[in-house]
Parts: sequence; C-alpha cells; structure tokens
Amino acid sequence: MKLSGLVPRRLQGRALALGPVAAWYIVFFLIPLALMLRYSFAFTEQSRIQFVWTLDNYRQVFEDSIYLRLLVKSLRLSLTVTGITLLIGYPAAWAIARMPDRHKPKLLALLIVPWWASYIVRIFGMRMGFGNTGIINSTLKWLGLTDKPLEFFQYNFTAVALTEANLYLPLMIIPIYMSVERMDMRIVQAASSLGSGPIRTFFRVILPLSLPGVLTGCIFVFLPVTGTFIVPSLVGGPNDIVYGNLIASQFGESYNWPLGSALAIALLALLVVMLRAMTSLARWASGGVAQ
Repeated sequence: MKLSGLVPRRLQGRALALGPVAAWYIVFFLIPLALMLRYSFAFTEQSRIQFVWTLDNYRQVFEDSIYLRLLVKSLRLSLTVTGITLLIGYPAAWAIARMPDRHKPKLLALLIVPWWASYIVRIFGMRMGFGNTGIINSTLKWLGLTDKPLEFFQYNFTAVALTEANLYLPLMIIPIYMSVERMDMRIVQAASSLGSGPIRTFFRVILPLSLPGVLTGCIFVFLPVTGTFIVPSLVGGPNDIVYGNLIASQFGESYNWPLGSALAIALLALLVVMLRAMTSLARWASGGVAQ
C-alpha cells in the first residue's frame, strides 16, 4: 500500500473526529459571539433594537464611572476568591499527593462529588449555612463564643467571597495536585539534606516546581469569578452588585441588549488579555522549572 494514500485517509479521519467539536464551537460560541458583537454596535429606542452602526454603547461603557467601579469590584472579588482557594487548596493538594496511593482516588472523588449537585443547590446550601440558625452561628453559639447570630457572614461581600471559594475550590486543588504528584521528591530531600529549612525549601524548591499548577488553578478560579452574577444576587446584599449583575440586568429587566453586549464584549476583551498574560506566565514558569 502506498503511503500517499494513507495521508489523505488520516487527514479525513482527523477531520471526522474534530468535525462535531468544531460544529459545536461554531454554533454555540462563534455565532453567538458574532451576534453579540453586532448588537453592541446597535442601540435601543422605545424598547426596540435599532441595528444602526454606532459607538455610543462603548462610549458609555468607558465614560460612565459606575461601570468602572463595578468592574473594579468584580476584580477585587476575583482576587479575594483566588487568594482564599489558593490558601486552602495548596495544603489540601499537597496532603492528597502525599497520601498512600490507595487513598488518593477516594479523596479526589470527594472533591468531585459536590459538582454532581446543582450549582443553585450548592449556593443555597452555603446561604443556609451562613443564616441565623446555620452551622456557623450554631457552632459559635454552642461554643459559647456569642449569644446572638453574627451578621458578618450574611448578605455581604464576605458571604459572596466564601460562597464563590466553596464553589471553585476543586478547580484550584486539582491542578496543584497534578503538579505536586509529578514532583520529584528526591530534589526536596536533597535540599533538606543540604541544610535547607522547611520554609526555605518550600519557597526555593517546592513552590517553583508546583508553580505551573498554581497558575493554572488561579486561571480556573479567577476568570469565571470575574463574570459571576448569580452568587452576588443570592448571597450578597444590595451593595454587593458586581459587573456581571450589570450585564445580566441589561439583558433582563432593562432590555438594553446593545449596552449589555458592549459591557460583555469589554469584559471578554479584558479577560482575554488577562488569560494571555497568565498563560504566558504559566508557560514561563514551566520552562523555568524544566531548565
């Protein structure tokens, strides 16, 4: 059989395999994105969308200070949630990676099982936990630390951040676990045998080796939280509205799809830039570790 006949067949096989994925990507991402981009250059007049090319929506997005304030609040929320999940997730990932092999599948399954439940159910579960009779206030009252329910965890920025952290914690743990699992522990042992203390070993050896997983986890958490709007609506208070809530309101009660599209495109552009920067940093970290 000639090799020249095998190449087209292989290409055809790859095309058939990638065809459904490409079709899904085109229908459910590229086409909606193109429509949203077109809507962002239209305007609404008397609750009717006029498809006339205009830059008024983008001008409003960049000139109105309230949009910038809400965007900054969303970024602050993303940084807070990323920090919380990293502080909790790194020790958890390290502990799982150092467990005997027979226990690792069970522990990883415990991370994934909550994702089988509905997103809304998990949010309401956290909301009930923060309530006056929830597990937090009940435990504090049982320990005698307080005689009345604390409002610190109810309908505020703290409640939103903790709920988001609970939802996205597995996305931080799993990439770090994969990096730690592949780590050559002989390097860590060599650093310790040469007199390096635990703290110095962590920052000079362990953290650089696991940095690709850390950056990947930060990407998985930071980017989706930036566009969140459901958690602030259900768990936050009236002062905890973020950029995602603004976009949702434009497509909902305000019925201003052109402005909502412009807000979404602006956020998407920012996230693309941030994703490019974070992936470049992760690639650099991987190269540095390899060297």
